[in-house]
This record gives sequence, C-alpha cells and structure tokens, in this order.
Amino acid sequence: MIQVLQSWLEIGNATLSLQHQELPTHITVQKNWDQFLLAQQLLHTPKQSAILDLGCGDCCTLKFLAALGFTNLFGIDLHLPPSSTLPYKLHQGDLMNTSFPDESFDWAVSISVIEHGVDLKAFFHEAYRILKPNGMLFVTTDYWEDKVEVDSSIQPFGLSWQIFSKPQVEEAIAIAQTCGFDLEQDSIPACTDKTVTWYKKDYTFLASTFKKTT
Repeated sequence: MIQVLQSWLEIGNATLSLQHQELPTHITVQKNWDQFLLAQQLLHTPKQSAILDLGCGDCCTLKFLAALGFTNLFGIDLHLPPSSTLPYKLHQGDLMNTSFPDESFDWAVSISVIEHGVDLKAFFHEAYRILKPNGMLFVTTDYWEDKVEVDSSIQPFGLSWQIFSKPQVEEAIAIAQTCGFDLEQDSIPACTDKTVTWYKKDYTFLASTFKKTT
C-alpha cells in the first residue's frame, strides 16, 4: 500500500478521529495523518504483537502505540531521551545494524526517518532480517513527486535531509522488493496540495506498508 497526504482536510479528519478515540495527537499536526494510517494498519493486530520503532526519536510513535493498547513495544535510535518507567524498551544503536535476533518482530515502524541519511539497502535488509515471516513494515517519508532540492548545509537533528521524489520512491520500492518485501500496490498516487513547510521547503508525506515474503 502506498498513500500520499493530499490535503489539509485529510489532516483534519485524521486529527478528529484520533481525538474522538481519545488517542494522543502529535505536536506536529500533519503527523496525525501518519499515526492515523498506522492505527488503521494495526486494527486487527493482536495487542501482544512485538513492534519495533526504527528511529524512535522522542518516542511519540511508541507512546501512540502504547495508547492503542500494544504491550510488547521496542524502539531504537542513535540518541534516546531520558527515560524512567516506560511501557516500552529502548535501545541505543544504528537502525541499519541492530543487535536484535533474527525474526524478532511482527511489525517494524519508521516514521519520517529514511529521509535523514539512511542507506535504503541496509535499512530494508535489516528490517527483513528482524521481522518474522509475513511480518509488516510501515514507513513514512517527506515527499513531492518532482525533485525539491535541499542544500547540504541544512541538517535537522545533525543529520542530512532529502525530500524524496517519485523516481526516488520507485527506486526505494525496487530495493525493498529485492530485499524480500512485497507491496500490494506499487503505483504512487499523484500529489495535490503541499501540506508541509519546513526549512522553507514545501512538500507532503508519503506512507508505504510492506510485507515480508516467506
């Protein structure tokens, strides 16, 4: 599945849906779209399923998953926030080269991470390794179908940044497939509105859900 955030109406509807369900909303309102889609993808997933957040950052996604009732949650990032008693387990490290055993997780999630200097071949290889047979991978990224140039001096969080174009997403899908992932729908919806502005760049979000083939 591939979806593109098309309008502010989608953002508003996603936010209202989360609020009606008394689920936490994101400090960046556009990311409510990502979290709403993730909740839909996990609708029939058992609550004890092992889920890993690849690039967990400030743990917003893990907090959201915990609010959904999931109890077997893990996160990995190069830099972790101060932690106390948390409903998830955090690991400091490289998401492209983790220490998790083979076939450890039912789901892996990566929200707005791969645009920050991630080697896609290494990313998909590692995700494939740590997912169980038929495991699922949910990925979102910054996107606009035509290339939006980002100066190399712009480094959010001290990391490089790119906005994926349609050819780059098509290349990422091809890499994922060579690593053993299946994508039910590989056609990319057309862009309409630029719903996100960051560092004076205008773009939108794209979400993809991959399945590990056995």
